[in-house]
This record gives sequence, structure tokens and C-alpha cells, in this order.
Amino acid sequence: MSTSLHRQRAGYTMIELLLVVGTLAIVFALAAPRMTTIRESSSLRAGRQQLAAAFAAARSAALQKGKTSTLTLTGSVATVTVRSGLAGTTVQVFGPVRLDASLGITLEPLNDAPRVINYNGRGMMSNVMVEGDEVFRYRLRYGTKADTLCISTAGLILSKHCTL
Repeated sequence: MSTSLHRQRAGYTMIELLLVVGTLAIVFALAAPRMTTIRESSSLRAGRQQLAAAFAAARSAALQKGKTSTLTLTGSVATVTVRSGLAGTTVQVFGPVRLDASLGITLEPLNDAPRVINYNGRGMMSNVMVEGDEVFRYRLRYGTKADTLCISTAGLILSKHCTL
């Protein structure tokens, strides 16, 4: 009777490990561009929502207080202040929202859209000269993607993806 000693090995061979690592590298290479696109889209959507919130906060502060509120866009930073009291002092009620620092968004007013917008006590823009039903457009950019936020002179935020 011949008995041979067969040794059982626990683990994987080098070829098996290389095949698994190679397969993972291929899957990652295919998924990486899609993940970049998803990140750009979500950052752009978040930036648009934050800018829309700044416009809404300025309008609602004016309506609530019955006094002039001001939305100031400095670069990619939005701040809302409202005049308060009899002395006319200003109080910051919203922001600063830093679209560039928090989301990497750049903000660009289009077609001479104002960077300083005053809303009167009725919630209407009061410091802009308007001919007809003018709409102000603000372009937000992140990487290769861009979106536009449109605001009517009545202070209303218009539907998403408004036309240029």
C-alpha cells in the first residue's frame, strides 16, 4: 500500500489574485467617469438650490418686515440683509452662502443681471430698470456642467432649466 502525502494549501495562487485585481481595476476604470458626472450634477443642483434659497430669503424678509431687503452677490457668495428699526440699520438675515468654497460653483450674472437686488416691502425688485417682463439669469458652473437660475422682476424663481 502506497501512501502519498498530499499537502492541502489554504489561500489563493498569485495568478488568481492578479485576475481579481485586474478585474477590479477594469471595473473602476469604467465607473470613474460616471462618478465624476454624478458629482458634477449633484453639486450643481445643490448650488442652484442654495442660490434660489437666497433669492427666496431676500423676498420673504422684505415681505415679512415690510422693509427693503437686499441680496448681494459678490463673486460666488450670496448674502441677504434687511433694514430694521427706525434708524435704518441693516441686519444680516441669510448667508453668507459661499458657493465656491462649499461646492466649487462659480456664479456668473448673464445679460447685465444685477449683483445687488433690493426687494421692497411688497416683495418686488425695486432697484432695477425693467422693460416689460424681464427675467434675470444667473449661470452656475461646476466642472464641465452649467445650469441657469432665472428670476422674474416680481421676485419669483422660474422653473428649472429656463432658456437662455
